[in-house]
Amino acid sequence: MLTEINENKLIQIRVHLKVILAEGMKIIGENSDRFNIYQSLYKRYIYCFDSLNILLKDFGNETIYRGNSIAIILRASLLDYLTTIYLRTYQVEKKAGLKSSYDEEFTKLLSEQVRRMLIVTEADKKTSAYDHKSFCRFVDRIYLNFDFLFDKSKPLDYNKPIKSLKYTKQDDINPKTIKKRLDNFSHNLKTIDYQHVISLYDIYSKYDHFGVMSMMLEEMEINEVCENMFWSIFHIVDGITFCEELLKDEVKSKSNFEKIGHELSCLKGTIYTKSLYLSEKYKNENK
Repeated sequence: MLTEINENKLIQIRVHLKVILAEGMKIIGENSDRFNIYQSLYKRYIYCFDSLNILLKDFGNETIYRGNSIAIILRASLLDYLTTIYLRTYQVEKKAGLKSSYDEEFTKLLSEQVRRMLIVTEADKKTSAYDHKSFCRFVDRIYLNFDFLFDKSKPLDYNKPIKSLKYTKQDDINPKTIKKRLDNFSHNLKTIDYQHVISLYDIYSKYDHFGVMSMMLEEMEINEVCENMFWSIFHIVDGITFCEELLKDEVKSKSNFEKIGHELSCLKGTIYTKSLYLSEKYKNENK
């Protein structure tokens, strides 16, 4: 059964999310450049909290099955958080005047999905779904919008367009790459428990991919579900804060983050607290 403190935390989390979402959506509207990585990451954090807010409405013993959808949503944001920290470590080096591959890492991150979309095997070309003219038009659109990802010294080959990209599969920024970087940078990350973030991300990956572990996780008791969820939210709040700093430093955002920052801190406090009393009147008003 859901404990009283976890029930109270769920109510109070939604109270904080109401303000966070209102402020977050306003900030998204103020930062709407096309194909801007930090603005897009910020949107993803806020959209995650929006979906979470909906799923947490009346979340309890009878609706524990929503934990599956919540896990998949939080998994994506936990990876966004790890990606944000990863880029932040290189940006810190750059700001300090140290040798840094920040610009290169930034480009690698953008290149990965483009490379995957441009891969067409010989077997794919033989299927009825493949249309070479349509594929060529798609390649042209990608090249037009993201020409900086391509090596201009390599002529574009429509049969294998990935050969013209600057980066290959070995350059992909995956969770393993991120962990290695954070381990090497750990002396500067003493207040960031990225190992816990990775652990939660791994747990939620089992929800996203079917198998024996995903079936075992379906049997988790609701307070265990809440424990993972609460700590994931706690870490994602830090991801939003780091993203705000990158928006100010790299995008020169003029948005006022003070109100949302205060509410994010209160949200972390709600999760961290060992005791939380809410009156019945307050509960009924905010359920």
